[in-house]
Amino acid sequence: MEAENERAPDSIREGVRSGILATIRQDVELRGGRAARLLLAAGFAGVAGGLGATLLVAAHPYDHHPPWHVVVFSSVWAGLLVVAFSVAFLQLRTPRLPLARSAAVGLLGLGLAGICGIACPDQHFLAWWSGFGVGAAVATTWGSAASALCFGFVATLAIGLLSSLVVPKDQAPSAGTRLLPAAALVLLLAPGVVLQSFDTSIAVFCGWIAGTAAGAYMGVVWGAWVGARVARRTTTP
Repeated sequence: MEAENERAPDSIREGVRSGILATIRQDVELRGGRAARLLLAAGFAGVAGGLGATLLVAAHPYDHHPPWHVVVFSSVWAGLLVVAFSVAFLQLRTPRLPLARSAAVGLLGLGLAGICGIACPDQHFLAWWSGFGVGAAVATTWGSAASALCFGFVATLAIGLLSSLVVPKDQAPSAGTRLLPAAALVLLLAPGVVLQSFDTSIAVFCGWIAGTAAGAYMGVVWGAWVGARVARRTTTP
């Protein structure tokens, strides 16, 4: 009887030890897989943002710009990309502020903007929009500032919607999940708006920025709404 009592604690200790080691191994495997996925996602977003910034300025005609414009805008974009990529890769966040997701949405949105920009028939985007049916009608009726606001809203709405859909949410819905991704997208697009607004009025620039901000916010909100509905449909039996 005493021999059985002596063996019992040994078996319990061995069982506890085995359980702890198995849990640690499982946690390491999960963390390794999660880190690989995060690295892949951050790399994809960073490359998309870098390509987007390059495409937005690569074909733009600079004959009417001062020589220092290219250097300044390239430097500003490089700094913003480094910060956004670092935040996305390091997965920085707080209980209320989804910093990493916001940076990823901004980077992916910048990439989409670059693709749209290179596909635009006129690298002076606002000039193309003003000659387009809707843009020309708005400019004729309400002026160039209203036309720029409309262009910024429509373009960024689509970009924000697609970016918000592609980048998954990692937190419960809150004001930060809508405002921060939109702010990151506007921040990364702002150098392009400033560049494209050269030789225009302050009113046109302000209208374009305001439209970009409104479109980014509405795009992120609608993207989150569509994503939530799709998630409910896929999980509901």
